[in-house]
Amino acid sequence: MRASTVSTKFPATILPRILAASLALMPIGVGYSNAAWAQNTSQSTPPGTAQSAPKTTTAPKPATAPSSAGPSSAGKGATTSGSAGATAGKPVAASSDAASSDAKKRYAAGETKFKAGDFAGALADFEAADVAKPSSQAARYIGLCQDNLQHYPEAVTAYERFLADVPPKMSAQGDEVRKRLEVIKAMPGKVHVESVPTAASITADGKPANNPTPTDIELTPGTHTLHVTSPGFIALDKEVNVSFGSKQDVQLTLEPEPAPPPVAPVAVAPPPVAPEPVPPPPQPRSKVPAFITGGLAVAAAGVGTVFGVMALSDKSDFDKNPSSSKADDGENHALIADMAFGVAITLGVTSAVLFLSHDEAPASASNEPVSKPKVAKNPVSFSAAPVVTPHGGGASAVVRF
Repeated sequence: MRASTVSTKFPATILPRILAASLALMPIGVGYSNAAWAQNTSQSTPPGTAQSAPKTTTAPKPATAPSSAGPSSAGKGATTSGSAGATAGKPVAASSDAASSDAKKRYAAGETKFKAGDFAGALADFEAADVAKPSSQAARYIGLCQDNLQHYPEAVTAYERFLADVPPKMSAQGDEVRKRLEVIKAMPGKVHVESVPTAASITADGKPANNPTPTDIELTPGTHTLHVTSPGFIALDKEVNVSFGSKQDVQLTLEPEPAPPPVAPVAVAPPPVAPEPVPPPPQPRSKVPAFITGGLAVAAAGVGTVFGVMALSDKSDFDKNPSSSKADDGENHALIADMAFGVAITLGVTSAVLFLSHDEAPASASNEPVSKPKVAKNPVSFSAAPVVTPHGGGASAVVRF
């Protein structure tokens, strides 16, 4: 058998056209590589742990068309057209490659710092990566960093952005972030209260705080009313709006209470003058002393009479038969008679005075004030005394009106 040789000849214009088509398809390949990196970075990691950035390969540089294009005018046209297509695609591809490369580097640096516990440094890298190429994975890491830094409002914003576009391979991380959101949104806020003056008592929604101002109070998310009091100052109410996990300072100044108005002096009425007590009417004077005195006077007169008779008898006997004994008996009897008659006279005068004296009439009852009883200028007085002489005896009485 004779081998036959088949030779194929291509026109000179075919090769430049193939190269131009290859250059035009290069941006599509680069875009596909970026999409593949974003899909590979959505690997499943629990909240609070960093995930490693995927290893990527650098896209090959587009090849240039050979310079020997052929002399024909058709070949030149094809070469020029291919070069123009390649030139138009280079700026777009270069910009996308630079952003993707910068995002990868910052994302990987953020993961390294996150694992090392440098949450502030990791936050800066993840935010830069998110700016260069936004992704839900970067938003999740931003939320984790803010959460660890206790920036809870910012963490909630990043978590909600992640939950709005959870990659299919990160459903477990999505559930963990949802639970963490519920915990954060239920966290109380801390309110630091200071007042002028200090050491003021404070209550929040009627519940007294543990310590006077300055003090810290933990309040649930929502609106609350603070009531501050201090002796000598006007009480103050202040409404505060507390968000979850927040910290805020509240400065309160109490106004001093106004001075009380001066108290007008109260005129004190003089106490009523009590009427002078009316003296009781004098008791009627008893006549018993007059009767007794009169009786004693009669008795004394009787004694005087008896001894007088005896004295006269002694004198008669002395005249008939003078003797010294008769003389002594007569003198003694005469002396006793004189004394008895003196006492009788005194007691008789006294009895007469007692009988003849009268009490003053009591004052008549009327509305006029009762005057004090007047004392008599010349009261009645009586005094008696016995009188003894060498040759006799008797009694003397003095009555003054």
